[in-house]
Amino acid sequence: MSNKQITPINRDHLAVLPEEEVRNKTQQLRGWIEAGRRRNHPTYDLEVEHCYFAEELKLRETRRRANEEYIRRNPEVTEVESYN
Repeated sequence: MSNKQITPINRDHLAVLPEEEVRNKTQQLRGWIEAGRRRNHPTYDLEVEHCYFAEELKLRETRRRANEEYIRRNPEVTEVESYN
């Protein structure tokens, strides 16, 4: 399974994938890497792809935390204002 031919994902496409899909693909790639290592198959391409997906997850988590902190410190931002 780990000597699979994978097509590298475009970073712009990765940025717009649903988070669940990014998580699932990250786990799938991790499984392929582990299986490849057990069978002494090359895993470099899988590892590179895994890094892109893992980096995207980390970036999203960092953004989420920064946004939560901003909203916590600026509660007026979330208040709905009427423009009547």
